[in-house]
Amino acid sequence: MLVEAGFGRYVQAPGAVQRLTDDLRGLESLFVMGGSRALEKAMPQLRVPGLGHLTRQTLTQQAPCWKECEPLARKAKESGAQAILGVGGGAALDIAKAAAEQSGLPLFLLPTVASTCSAATRFIALYDEQGRRTGSASLSRPIHGVYVDETLLADAPRRMLAAGIADSLAKLSETASAKLYRNNPSTPLWETAVSHAEHIALQQFSFAQAALDGEEQALSRVLFANIYLTAQMTQLGSDRRIGELAHCFSNALTRLQGQEGVGELTQLHGELVGLGVLMEMHLTGEIAGIGEKQVRIFLRDTLRCPVSLRDLDLSLDARALKALAQDIAHHSGVAENWIERGLQAIA
Repeated sequence: MLVEAGFGRYVQAPGAVQRLTDDLRGLESLFVMGGSRALEKAMPQLRVPGLGHLTRQTLTQQAPCWKECEPLARKAKESGAQAILGVGGGAALDIAKAAAEQSGLPLFLLPTVASTCSAATRFIALYDEQGRRTGSASLSRPIHGVYVDETLLADAPRRMLAAGIADSLAKLSETASAKLYRNNPSTPLWETAVSHAEHIALQQFSFAQAALDGEEQALSRVLFANIYLTAQMTQLGSDRRIGELAHCFSNALTRLQGQEGVGELTQLHGELVGLGVLMEMHLTGEIAGIGEKQVRIFLRDTLRCPVSLRDLDLSLDARALKALAQDIAHHSGVAENWIERGLQAIA
């Protein structure tokens, strides 16, 4: 088995941005990129002793497209930057990772929303110019540092936090999806993943409501689950085949939106993944004593996330559902008729 580290340093605490500035000490030039609101929020706190030149790049693209990231990588190198700092949510951090990979510059990340594990994994989700998921890439070396400032993230929209919690539940259902493949024996790495996924789910069930209500210690636990624990599972991988149907469901919708009778999406990534978790758990059954009904109630009552296709406010006719099933089946390797059964369960 092969397990690669996602980062060299992970710092989570109130005021972690101060540790970031300390760790950047000694750099003469830095390239900072992120969305306009994220930069406005973080830049006043970013005072690096001795820094002579800082290039600030406001990102306008909505999703990481490998080709569109190339000019950013060139600009970072031409500015003389010694490192890249990515600031923002999942898309902005993935764009920063792509630019760092293409430029060869060291990478530091400062998430400003609590909805993603992107900050702490080498994995880069890739999209095309229309925002449709096309594939993925991976950093060839670890992120130098990840800084989760609990004070900064306490002000993030609660919907983002809820979506991140929903997204983290996919670790449980997607680990369970190993059951859907024949001749797929249990392995130590997969058994570790099951235990890890169960712990994430129980942390969320126990602390999500208090975190959403703003309780500091609960928020700290949920941030750790959303960002660190889920990233470790992503980086750990599995030497047993898994289907990742929850993410395949979300990715299929992004690819099909605007065509095949599928309307435009208004839901966050994690909200779509959460609905995909229900579809997946209908096929896998219980894992670690946690079942579809328990997850459905949690998504609906605590997180206020969609729990049926009707909740998405999309026009999904029979042709659209067929296309959706085919896309999920193609990318997961699970039989199309099984996927159709799962979609019927969340109709």
